[in-house]
Amino acid sequence: MAKRVLGRGLQALIPDVDENAQEHQRIVQIDIEQIAANPYQPRQTFDQSKLDELSRSIVEKGVIQPISVHHGGSGFELIAGERRLRAAKQAGFTTIPAIVMAVTSPQDMMELSLIENIQRDDLNPIHEAKAYLRLLEECQLTQEEVAARVGKNRSTVANILRLLRLPDDVQASLLGDEISMGHARALLGLENKAEQSNLCKKIINNGLSVRKVEQFVKDRFKDATDSPAPARKSADLIAVEEIMQRMLGTRVSIAQGQNKGKIEIEFYSTDDLSRILDLLKVRL
Repeated sequence: MAKRVLGRGLQALIPDVDENAQEHQRIVQIDIEQIAANPYQPRQTFDQSKLDELSRSIVEKGVIQPISVHHGGSGFELIAGERRLRAAKQAGFTTIPAIVMAVTSPQDMMELSLIENIQRDDLNPIHEAKAYLRLLEECQLTQEEVAARVGKNRSTVANILRLLRLPDDVQASLLGDEISMGHARALLGLENKAEQSNLCKKIINNGLSVRKVEQFVKDRFKDATDSPAPARKSADLIAVEEIMQRMLGTRVSIAQGQNKGKIEIEFYSTDDLSRILDLLKVRL
């Protein structure tokens, strides 16, 4: 197939390489065959129909947004933009515009790759949660550090990570777009995994709305009408929670009763638990 090139209008958006520019500022046209796959790609599945759509768009208008790569081996290694790379190759392109970024270590590569992909806002929530988990475990970042790097609130990161508590079949349903993020968050209100799985099947089979699922979960745990409302937390207790959350890099909840209280510390894997125990200087 003949080599395709960008139109003059789009080409004007991609400046010529400045030899004096910083490495991470360079945008160049790179031979697609010289680009190796990203070993830290958070996206595990690609929707072929969406790739076909993107490929048709690229045929019509070219690759408007460059991918990002770094020098690796005898060519380049992809950091972010695998969908664009696959779609451009499918469209018959032999080169693609890319930002060449400086990467100094495998950990920098992993961190940069995961963050670049997360910031694109088109990851499935499960892929996003697993990317956050890798940043926590393999890059040794706290939830606050992850949140700062991806430009989101720490509570948003914590809520996405909570999806990994769901049973594998429920995660698969979210991954396959059989249920929505709203459904998944509602299912987290059930503590029993078997109940979560059963309700997930009802959502799929009966087309239950998020609101109906939320109401089901609410009714499931509804206390007797004369049950006393939980006491509001004091400002001091909230401050202690926030201090512990910053120290441990995860969600901490403190409940205080008349004669006793409890502290709940969230973790998302055995490695995450080990990290928290190290911070608490607990030796098993």
